[in-house]
Amino acid sequence: MALMHIGDIDINVRQWGAGEPLLLVHGLGTNAGLWVHQVREFSQHFHVVAVDLRGFGRSSKPSGREHYSIELMANDVIGVCQALGLDSIHFLGSSMGGFVGQQVALSAPLLCDRIILAHTACEFAIPADVMSARLKALDETSMDDYAALVLAQALAQPPDPLLAEWLGEMIADNQLDAYKHVLAGALADFNLSNDIAKITRPTLVIAGSDDRVLPPDGGRKIAAQIPNARFHLVDGVGHIGYAEKPREFNHAVLDFLLGDA
Repeated sequence: MALMHIGDIDINVRQWGAGEPLLLVHGLGTNAGLWVHQVREFSQHFHVVAVDLRGFGRSSKPSGREHYSIELMANDVIGVCQALGLDSIHFLGSSMGGFVGQQVALSAPLLCDRIILAHTACEFAIPADVMSARLKALDETSMDDYAALVLAQALAQPPDPLLAEWLGEMIADNQLDAYKHVLAGALADFNLSNDIAKITRPTLVIAGSDDRVLPPDGGRKIAAQIPNARFHLVDGVGHIGYAEKPREFNHAVLDFLLGDA
């Protein structure tokens, strides 16, 4: 892993393998370590690059709401690609990482070859009850208690205990202020529903049948609007399908990237 100075912040970048670049971008409250179930398999075929978005992991956590938006995060990702000399990548982003991926595809349309958008939507679509419970917990409880709430919302029930412990520790380690800036600001402001039809690259949209955070209809909407998109539903998983059913998730991704579609 290495910190790369991009613009006025540092972005943590991790790399494995060789071949065509495959950029992995995590969701809210996680970091590049999210892809532990993907890296070994994907790096057999690709040069895998995973980043910690600003506000998360080992990357910079600037103070102030103005430092957090999906557009800024997308610019950071584009900057990492430029710093690494990558002019063509495959992009895989989950949840908020999918928001970032859509913005990258629109801001730098020649950069992305194939795009995978997992457990995401083209606009802020967290149900009101889920969002209100999160904001209340952030204001009134510890990050450990907040992580327990997120697990109950994000994982298909009952969750695997080891999976829940792993994800819970990652969420609990977040810096509160940065997390709140992203959740209540950057994410709440996100809406590309009128723009994603401009994305022309082959796109795979993956959703979880039991996802309460960003329900699968959001993924179906993306797939219906992007002209060259296909939709894959992973049955029996929530918002973390890449860890809940990694074998099916990885197969879908590799089939899309290595196939003829």
